[in-house]
Amino acid sequence: MIDINVFCENLYASSYIPLYLYNDMELTASYPEQNLNTLPPSSYLSKLLESDKPATYTLTRFYSYYGCLRLKDSNACLVIGPVNDFPYSSDSLLAMSKEFSIAKSDIDDFAEFFRNIPTQNLDNFIKTLIFLHYALNHTQLTRQEVEHAAGHQTDKSIDQKYTERSYEAKEEGLLYNNYAIEQELVRFIETGNVGGLKKIPSRARNSKFGTIAHNNLRQWKNTFIVAVTLSSRAAIKGGLTPSLAYQLSNIYMQQAERLTDAEDVKSLLAQVQMDYTNRVANSIVPITADKVLHQVVQYVRENTNRNLTVAEIAEYVGFSRPSLSRKVKKELGFDLSTFIKKCKLEEAKDLLAFTDKSLSEISNYLSFSSQSHFQKSFKDQYGIPPHAYRKSVH
Repeated sequence: MIDINVFCENLYASSYIPLYLYNDMELTASYPEQNLNTLPPSSYLSKLLESDKPATYTLTRFYSYYGCLRLKDSNACLVIGPVNDFPYSSDSLLAMSKEFSIAKSDIDDFAEFFRNIPTQNLDNFIKTLIFLHYALNHTQLTRQEVEHAAGHQTDKSIDQKYTERSYEAKEEGLLYNNYAIEQELVRFIETGNVGGLKKIPSRARNSKFGTIAHNNLRQWKNTFIVAVTLSSRAAIKGGLTPSLAYQLSNIYMQQAERLTDAEDVKSLLAQVQMDYTNRVANSIVPITADKVLHQVVQYVRENTNRNLTVAEIAEYVGFSRPSLSRKVKKELGFDLSTFIKKCKLEEAKDLLAFTDKSLSEISNYLSFSSQSHFQKSFKDQYGIPPHAYRKSVH
């Protein structure tokens, strides 16, 4: 039989996530040992301990998670957390100190305790709960069982707030066109299209969402988090390694949290979008590649509306056609003619998504030999006909 105290000591020593043992609703041990200031607030604790489910979790108002495992054949429960997706900012720690009713003289120690807890996203946290439940109770749970036990903890007033704000927006003629802008930004980042990104007006690139905070600075910081998440995912899809994309995301989010002016957050957001786009572009053409290859890629992307040939591009950069083809294949790993068609089809996706141009107009604009050739090429590349793709994004 497992000695639960030894188990918790070793678990905390390896994870640094706080653990709390309760027996008949009474705290019997905590790891690490701590004073009352950092114990789980009763409002969250009651939700966890009153549940009869073997494993569950709850979301706090400061966007952290506490989990709870009920130990088999006993009245004991193991509470784990809190964990958070991101490091705690000064603002969030201040808000937490109020919820925990911390005296001013104790705030520094309180903040230090939570800053020492490693970050962990919800997906990994649920996996941790499933693993620990198996280790302690020798029973396998599914993710769905844990999520179902947690239930929907949505504020009951959300539907009411949505109805009110929807009414106000229609009365005032406000339209949220962020989706089209978001899709266009994502496409440019995903394809490393620096030129396309630069053409989007800064006002459109910095369009904010509906009200998601109570002051302008927090509003833009929240918008920043959403935008960086979208940008990092687009960059990964475009070929940037996930580890690099997520490292950049973390660095930029931490930098944004330190800013005290909304305009600075907006400027940093523009920098982030350009940085990701440049990095995706450089993942196609390594930054160490010579000037010729960068010229080739730029020339192709700027002339997708023309009947481009490898011979024309070779002449533009001062190479023979065979020499340039070999150079591109050797150093970039793809055929230049294939890259030309790929760039045309990427632009076709944007035209289908963001304009009302007919298939015939798009085919002619991108200099395909015929509309049927365009449609076949599009389906071969993306596995869906152009008209079906347009319907899927509208």
